[in-house]
Amino acid sequence: MAGAKTGLLNFIVIGMLLTVVAASVVYHATPVIEEAEKVNKENAVAQFQRVIMLARAQWIKTKQQTVLIYETEFDASGNIRQHKDVAAELFVNRKGWPEGLKEGQGKACEYLYTLATLREADVSSEISVSDRYANGYLQCVFRIQDKIWFEYNAGSGVVREVNR
Repeated sequence: MAGAKTGLLNFIVIGMLLTVVAASVVYHATPVIEEAEKVNKENAVAQFQRVIMLARAQWIKTKQQTVLIYETEFDASGNIRQHKDVAAELFVNRKGWPEGLKEGQGKACEYLYTLATLREADVSSEISVSDRYANGYLQCVFRIQDKIWFEYNAGSGVVREVNR
């Protein structure tokens, strides 16, 4: 009988210790996970801004209604290398800001987002993208779980991240 009580006491003590350790891990890991998600979101917005600026730079050089942006990377010496065999075509408005596609040709904002992040903005996932045209210029709104994440105005080229 004394052995059964000792075994039960050991089981309870070990269970309580495992519960405390697990709770501590969850408590300390949650901020790290949230910070990683925040950094990923900021990086996606920065990449979107980069695509906008690359297209704008190409438009300044060519003054064409459509521009090509190329896959770029830094080489070992820190120089920028463009891969001319990998390009994306973007429609640019008369002010020189990219609109992705001509009005009525498809989901322009989703196209820009896909170019920037190299992944599709799946409407069924937590990210939703909406296009609308105001004063003849594309207006993009990107949402995560129905909360505005960032916006793009092709009339001015402004990418504005909404702080939550």
